[in-house]
Amino acid sequence: MGKNKKLVLIDGSSYLYRAFYALPPLTNQAGMPTGAIYGFVRMVSKLISQLQPQYIAVVFDLPGKTFRHDRYEEYKATRKETPDDLKVQIPYLKKVLELFGIKILEKEGFEADDIIATLSKKAREEGFEVIVVTPDKDMLQLIEEGISILNPVSEKLYDREAVKEKYGVYPEQFIDYLSMVGDSVDNIAGVKGVGPKTAAKLLEQYGSLEKILQNIDQLKPKLKEAFQEAEDRLERNRFLVKLKTDIPLDITPEDLKKRKADFVKLQEVFQQLGFKTLMKEIGKGKESEGQKGQQKSLFQ
Repeated sequence: MGKNKKLVLIDGSSYLYRAFYALPPLTNQAGMPTGAIYGFVRMVSKLISQLQPQYIAVVFDLPGKTFRHDRYEEYKATRKETPDDLKVQIPYLKKVLELFGIKILEKEGFEADDIIATLSKKAREEGFEVIVVTPDKDMLQLIEEGISILNPVSEKLYDREAVKEKYGVYPEQFIDYLSMVGDSVDNIAGVKGVGPKTAAKLLEQYGSLEKILQNIDQLKPKLKEAFQEAEDRLERNRFLVKLKTDIPLDITPEDLKKRKADFVKLQEVFQQLGFKTLMKEIGKGKESEGQKGQQKSLFQ
C-alpha cells in the first residue's frame, strides 16, 4: 500500500505573496482586500486537480524570530514587512483552507521550510510519495528518491537530475552551493567573486565545500584569497541555509489526510468575501460529490 500514498506540502507563505502580487487588487463590498485569498484558492484548486493527493497541508511562517536569528541577527533583515492589505487576509484564508479540509501547519521559532523538511523526510520513511510546492530554491536540497519539488511559477517538477541540469549541482550539494553563492533575499553574503557558475564548477571538481577548503592551495590566488576571507562566514552560511529535518512536531504524515469540505460554511464565507464565481463552482462541486472518475478540485 505505502508507495501510492501521495502527500503534497505547500509553502503557504510564498504562495500567499505570489497571489497577493500577481493579481489586481480585489475588495469585497465592505472594502476589505480579498485578492490574495482568491488567488490562493484558485492556485490550490488547480494543484489538487493536477496532483490529486490524498494527503495535503499548507505550511506558514509565523511572525517573529527563529532559531536562525539567535545565531545571526541580520538574517532576513532586508526583508520587507508584510503589507497590511495582505495581513488582513490571512485569517480568512486560513479559515477557507480549514473548511476545505486542508490542514494548516505552523510552529513558533521555526520557518515553514523546516516544518516541510521534517515532514518530507518522515513521510518518505513511511512510504509516501512527497511533492513540495514552492518557488524557493533552498528547498531543492530536500530532493531524493520519493521527494520532488514543484515550482508553482514555472510549473516545473524537479527531481535529482532536473536540479543538476538547471544548477550544475546535485541536491545533496545544494547547501554548499547556496553557502558559496549567498542569498540576497535572506541577507546571506557568499564568497566574493563566486557566482553560480564558479560554485557549480568547484563542486563538480571537488565534490563538497569541505573538500574545496581542504584543497584551498590548489585554487587560483584570487579565489584562494576569497575563500580564506570567507571561511568563518561559510560555516555560518551552511547553518542558515541547511533545513532542519528533525524539529519536534506533534503531527504525523498520516494526520494530513484531506477531509471533506464543509460546503455550507464555505458558501457563507465566500458570500462575505464577494466570491460569486467560487460560490457557483462550490454549487457544482456539491452536485458532483460522490460521482467518480472526475478530476478532483477543491470543490469536490
